[in-house]
Amino acid sequence: MQARPYVDLPAPSPQETLEWMRRLALQAQSSLKMRDLAAAIVRNVWPRDYASEYTALLNWVRRNIRYIRDPRTVEQVQTPDATLAILSGDCDDMATLLAALVGHLGGASQFCAGAFKEHNGRPVLSHVWCEALEPVTRTWIVLDPVPGQRVHQMLGGTIQRLTAPGVS
Repeated sequence: MQARPYVDLPAPSPQETLEWMRRLALQAQSSLKMRDLAAAIVRNVWPRDYASEYTALLNWVRRNIRYIRDPRTVEQVQTPDATLAILSGDCDDMATLLAALVGHLGGASQFCAGAFKEHNGRPVLSHVWCEALEPVTRTWIVLDPVPGQRVHQMLGGTIQRLTAPGVS
């Protein structure tokens, strides 16, 4: 019998996953490739129209990054550069990429984890997304590129929400 090339570890807590996402998004701030991509995506957006810039980033990720789940028994969080290299990832990978892109435009972001169902009477945090701070109105704009989700309905059905810093 061949040994497995990995070890099964307990799944990280939602807080630990959000912290990894924050670290990876911050590390991506030194990527010139990522800076060039952010600038190219918003090239035709009116300057200082922050909501439109964030919408352009969201739409680019929706069109270009394919949603693919992690392996069944492993929680993975990719670097934004890895997500761009393979053009796929799950919700945490897409949210981390979005936070990095928002940061390259000088914006602040945060990560959110949501529970939409319960198991044995306890909320199950099962989805993460990014929010970007619109600096004029000081409101958070939801940037959730996961296909097939109706964001307004999904977020309205959140029974527990956990928020953590992104790129600030």
